[in-house]
Amino acid sequence: MCFDCSRKIMKKKRILLIISISLAISAFAQESSSKFEVGGYLKYMQTTSFSDISEYWITDNLIHNRLDLSYYPTEWLELKLSFRNRFFFGQQVSLMYYPGIGNLYAKMIDKNSAFIDLSWNYLENKSFFFNTSIDRAFVDIQKGKWNITAGRHRINWGQTFVWNSNDIFNAYSYFDFDYEEKPGSDAIRIQYNLDYASRIDLAASLNNDTSITAAGLFVFNKFNYDFQFIGGVFRSEDYVAGFGFTGNLFNGSFRGEASYFHNITNFPDTIGTISASVGYDYVFKNSLMVQCEFLFNTSAPKESVFSLTDLYAMQLSAKNLWFSRFAMFTAISYPVSPIINISLSGMYSPQNNFIFAGPSVSFSMSDNFMIDFNLQTFHSNIPLVDGGKGTYAFLRGRWSF
Repeated sequence: MCFDCSRKIMKKKRILLIISISLAISAFAQESSSKFEVGGYLKYMQTTSFSDISEYWITDNLIHNRLDLSYYPTEWLELKLSFRNRFFFGQQVSLMYYPGIGNLYAKMIDKNSAFIDLSWNYLENKSFFFNTSIDRAFVDIQKGKWNITAGRHRINWGQTFVWNSNDIFNAYSYFDFDYEEKPGSDAIRIQYNLDYASRIDLAASLNNDTSITAAGLFVFNKFNYDFQFIGGVFRSEDYVAGFGFTGNLFNGSFRGEASYFHNITNFPDTIGTISASVGYDYVFKNSLMVQCEFLFNTSAPKESVFSLTDLYAMQLSAKNLWFSRFAMFTAISYPVSPIINISLSGMYSPQNNFIFAGPSVSFSMSDNFMIDFNLQTFHSNIPLVDGGKGTYAFLRGRWSF
């Protein structure tokens, strides 16, 4: 039996399946537009990276299409399907191709942490590859005070901006700014709204290693603050207990969250892990916004090294949000005009003297078209040859529909 031939046949079947589903839904949407919503975007992004500005520059390209399909058969039921189509090509793709192994860049993009693998690489070659991934596929029922969601969806329990220790189901990387929707989980979630400011959540997800994350969340309002408490099991390995809050302080937004993880198997013989962050946002009268956030993360070793690739490729979790024990973040943004916005973000970790700076500028050319430029530059005490320094420049255009 030809194993490679079978893989090619399966890939072709998956392509045809996705195209067929998209065409069928689009055709049906035209007949019953009141029950259907179709949206998405088309983006092109060019990335230029270098370790030293006087050395070699590497250029990469990404064409990124997203389709969001929603169907509302009744007022209390929603069916959702969303997927991303991404075509990668350029020098970085070529540099990560190894004969007999394949393209490591493509393998990195194809990684899937959810239970069902809904990510596929096509047209994989030395210099380019095409990836399709389904990140939303769920049924949502809202009846009275009840809300039940089942399938692949996002469970957002985080309160802070950069590091979310309460986001035990689907943590994300701050540096992946091109993925605004953020990852989802294969999960079921049941919400019961006690009143306008209080609710109870029960959720459970299954990961690709068949481990289970299951927890309950209780949200309530007191002293004009929203508080939440979390308790459950994290990836079948740890008991988890968490706490979060959001409120107003000195006319700004004050928020924080913390989670404690303790191994289930060796409960008496192990020390637990704490991940916590606190942040503050303030908007001045001239619309200048300032953000700051601090992280405390005991899961990181006291002496750790990293490469910049880890910041983009590492599998984050609420238990392991950062490579060092302490970190701080700050950002300012200002709308220069109705169509131009500028911002500057920065990050610092005492461990390895890690410094990040991220200036950006965006232009809203029309209601559905924008262009932005983002720079991400990193410096640390880790030698250049080990990947401790570098700069990435991103030029992106986005058309939404």
